Amino acid sequence: MTPLLPTPDHYLHYLIAMTSSEAKRLWRRSIKEHFDCTCAYCGETYDINELTLDHVQPRCHGGGDNRNTVAACLRCNQEKGSTNWRVYIARFDNPLRELLITNYTNG
Repeated sequence: MTPLLPTPDHYLHYLIAMTSSEAKRLWRRSIKEHFDCTCAYCGETYDINELTLDHVQPRCHGGGDNRNTVAACLRCNQEKGSTNWRVYIARFDNPLRELLITNYTNG
């Protein structure tokens, strides 16, 4: 059994070091658990297997993986697309969600 690591950053470190499918799976799971299986955008809670990962700043706009990837429901991930996340999240009128993402990505 692989020991659990405390933060998504730790998983990313091991993902780079190991490049195995197990490391990728653990890294993805750590992000979903960090957000308590809740979509970072709409705030709805899902089963861990129902969540996807979304790049807050899309890769096509220079976004990477470390501290740029959040848990997102399929609907939000698809609707947001490559839209600026602040424009997308404004539709939910929930400043706490915006603060959560800002704190996480700047962490």
